[in-house]
Amino acid sequence: MWVAATGWDEALQEIRNSRLMIADGHHRYTVALAHRDEMRARHGAGPWDAMMTMVVDARAENPPVLPIHRVVMGGALPEAPRGDPVRDLAEVLATVSDDDLTLGVVAIEDGRLIHRIASLPGVPPVVCALHEQILDRAPNIALRFEPDAARAEQAVGSGVASAAYVLPPTQVDRVWNLVSEGKLLPQKSTYFWPKPRTGLVIRPFWP
Repeated sequence: MWVAATGWDEALQEIRNSRLMIADGHHRYTVALAHRDEMRARHGAGPWDAMMTMVVDARAENPPVLPIHRVVMGGALPEAPRGDPVRDLAEVLATVSDDDLTLGVVAIEDGRLIHRIASLPGVPPVVCALHEQILDRAPNIALRFEPDAARAEQAVGSGVASAAYVLPPTQVDRVWNLVSEGKLLPQKSTYFWPKPRTGLVIRPFWP
């Protein structure tokens, strides 16, 4: 609606004068730059000099930043606060909070699937505190990144994984603050929304 009201020229100028954050697709962006350089060296200027992007105005839309949970698939289980037991995954999801640095822990204890709520010291987002204090200190740990909390829980219950850390959503401003300070989030830290449907737009490289 904003573009329709102001026109494409004004919208493009606004984008040119703004700092954009690559919320999703930074690996694709890196590959696109390498592809551009390779094609320029072979063929000169061409359609590879630009790439398609979806731009969302976070000030107007306030897009949700959904979590990607951590599933421990192998290696020594990292030491972590045990936390307080709760009934089930639904209570975990209702309780975890980025503001309070609380997260869920799902593990097998005495042959039973147990859900706990644990707290970490520090400042949000929780995913950074979890990696800095626990996961990055665990030698030879193997992680799976899972946006679906139920599937993370299922991996533990089936014996495929030894534990799962269920994370809360965070806020765009917190991601912005880290980026502006020159810091990087751990891999697979954020699941931004909305996302365009795969194949919605197709761009050929050659005439």
